Amino acid sequence: MYRILLYFEGTHPPLWTSSSSDGPRLFLNTTMRSTLVTGAVFSGLAIAQTGVVKPLAESCNASLPKVVCINQYASVMPYHFFRAVSNGTSQPTFGSTSVPNDTSFGQVSSADFLVFDRKRGLELLGTNPSYEYVFHVDGAVHEAPVYVPAQNKLYLSQLAPPAGYLPQLVVDLNQNPPTLSEFLFDPPVYAPNGGTFHNGLVYWGASGGNSSIGGTEQRTGIRTLDPATNKTTILLNNYFGGYFNTVDDLFVHSNGDVWFTDPRKKALTS
Repeated sequence: MYRILLYFEGTHPPLWTSSSSDGPRLFLNTTMRSTLVTGAVFSGLAIAQTGVVKPLAESCNASLPKVVCINQYASVMPYHFFRAVSNGTSQPTFGSTSVPNDTSFGQVSSADFLVFDRKRGLELLGTNPSYEYVFHVDGAVHEAPVYVPAQNKLYLSQLAPPAGYLPQLVVDLNQNPPTLSEFLFDPPVYAPNGGTFHNGLVYWGASGGNSSIGGTEQRTGIRTLDPATNKTTILLNNYFGGYFNTVDDLFVHSNGDVWFTDPRKKALTS
């Protein structure tokens, strides 16, 4: 036979027990029961976080202090982490993310290079990596970089502002130093937001359009460019008669199938 009496500060009577022939019994008052249940829930939440990457960041090589390796893409951060949202005047970066429960992440903000694939990344960087400022570009959003091997040129897009901007940009890597210039395709492609290269063609997710861009009507869809002729072709501009929202990123499978995204965002491209 057992008799146990327990007291918790701040409750009266907090809980009490009695004994019986089959062992001790525990009784809780309503307040204590709620407290214990709540505590159990929060304890469960703390225990539930699994898969946390440790450490999130580390020096790739002691001789390269400004090269930081990100382990497993920092895919699972320990709570509570926080990255501020852009307010239009400042642009919070990956390195500005607050991760108080993993101090290793503090290395990210001061790094010159972030490496997400240690083996290949360090091979590319070599023993004395550096970078230099090459081009000044407009403050507009830039997207869809596509490298064309046969020309040794890099094509990229410039979205609004200004609204209705039709020329795109091309980096000529045949020049020393490389040059950056505007380039107008035939016919022009408005607001390429995603791009890829497949079988000699550049594929673009054209993310904007209306009835009078550049004196012609353009709608969101998928366009291709033949770099050899500068000619563009509309591959897709509707879904059973409906306009797409904002065709963005895309990928072309080896069999020719085109996979693409169509999110609802038109602030920069309408």
